[in-house]
Amino acid sequence: MISILFLLLIALFMYLMTLVVENLWFLPLWFFVGIIVAFFSIVIFIVIQFPIFKYTKFSNKYKYYVCRSTSHWLILFFMRLKIKVSGKENIPNTGLLTVFANHKSYADPFIIFDIMKRPTTFTPKMSVYKLPLVGTLLKYLGAFPIDRSSDRNTARAMVDAIKVIKDGMAMAIFPEGGIKDRNDEKMVAMRAGAYRVAMKAGADLLPVSIQNTTSIKHRAPFRSTKIIVVIHPVIHYEDVKHLTTLEVADKMFNIINNKLIK
Repeated sequence: MISILFLLLIALFMYLMTLVVENLWFLPLWFFVGIIVAFFSIVIFIVIQFPIFKYTKFSNKYKYYVCRSTSHWLILFFMRLKIKVSGKENIPNTGLLTVFANHKSYADPFIIFDIMKRPTTFTPKMSVYKLPLVGTLLKYLGAFPIDRSSDRNTARAMVDAIKVIKDGMAMAIFPEGGIKDRNDEKMVAMRAGAYRVAMKAGADLLPVSIQNTTSIKHRAPFRSTKIIVVIHPVIHYEDVKHLTTLEVADKMFNIINNKLIK
């Protein structure tokens, strides 16, 4: 929806400007300015939706559709990503679910959001949560902010995160605790605490391997980047509930890394 609206706005702007200035030599200029106008128009359109987002459930289908469509728009036109996904059938349609993936780029949350076929939220660090508009949107999506400066705030947020998961939202978590070693596709850190939310919520765990995001910073926005995403079979809570979080972390670490090239 957002991508189509973006293109229509560019076309409309160019058409109106050609009516005002009847000179085809200006078309490249109108196209460039049209992109800027269309971008800010989309931002305004999304902000207008905030009252709806605020008073609807985290798992509201319209809210998720608009946010997922926005994510796809950013991926397609600005990050220039071509995403090839295998294992989509492994995503459960229902049930308590947490998603774990390697984290090498700021594009990773958008990629996860784009491939999921059910309402999904995230665990951003506090600095991201404080960004204007972005923080508000994350709040309306039921995001679980990680405040590394306060264990008390993190513990309080974890209780809220468990409630969100039990309400039907999938919770996407990057267990490396931030972007680590952008030149290595593999997970190079393992925070066992990242799996505590899943274990306390009694949620299934979905391992995801994201390949080639380390190239985005060298190519976007002028060149496209091919991203390969492997969605592994879900690990059911009942099969790992007897394990410690460290053992679960080690298991997920190996599954995700086995599909990644160093």
